[in-house]
Amino acid sequence: MSQVQSVERTLSILELLAEYPEGLRISEITAQMNLAKSTIHRLLQTLVSRGYVHQNSENGHYQLGTQCLVLASSLLNHMDIRTLAKDALQALAKRSEEVVHLCIHDKNEVVYIDKVESNQTLRMYSQIGRRAYMHCTGVGKAILSDFSEAEIDELVEEKGLPVFTNNTITTKEALKQELRTIKQQGYAIDEEEHENGIRCIAAPVFDHEGKVVAAISIAGPVERVTKNRVNGELASEILKQSKYISNKLGHIKQ
Repeated sequence: MSQVQSVERTLSILELLAEYPEGLRISEITAQMNLAKSTIHRLLQTLVSRGYVHQNSENGHYQLGTQCLVLASSLLNHMDIRTLAKDALQALAKRSEEVVHLCIHDKNEVVYIDKVESNQTLRMYSQIGRRAYMHCTGVGKAILSDFSEAEIDELVEEKGLPVFTNNTITTKEALKQELRTIKQQGYAIDEEEHENGIRCIAAPVFDHEGKVVAAISIAGPVERVTKNRVNGELASEILKQSKYISNKLGHIKQ
């Protein structure tokens, strides 16, 4: 067996075990990989000795070991979401021809941490580092859709629900109903709730634990970002790109 074959088979064992958290017997691994038991046993022993595979002493099953977690944690700790999201933001801006934002949650507000500008003459004003309320912005509501009832109550208690336009949500009950809708459809809409004449669609970004860690949005004048566009092509595109970024963060939707 060549070194390349050995590496490929070793990785195949790890990928197979990742699909079975409860573990597999060596006979089951051998059957699924269609290799000799002696070959599988040799590879497993190497993986066990290095901590990448653990053999359960009670049932003999082989499972992923803690060294896999060490590598995964190292990767996740060094991920920069702005770098990971850059190509997705650029793709959204090119497709929509509107300004695109990446935002995170901090101290019950949203913070704009990256943007790709529109090439249109008429643009909306936004700035990296700017903070905004969560209840009246697309990105804010997309992130809030992952909040618990208690966390929403705490947010309203701390920040209130300030009015910016005639469309701003002003009651906790209305906000909670809006968030249920967002969770169901997968995206949020700012229907001129923060700024008159500006419509926005946003989608949450999930990490490897399934938690919302950011949101991306497309925003522009209501004359261009129409309701039909928002609920059609823009919804489809932003869901595609939010999934792409989430997958880069290790999120796999069940």
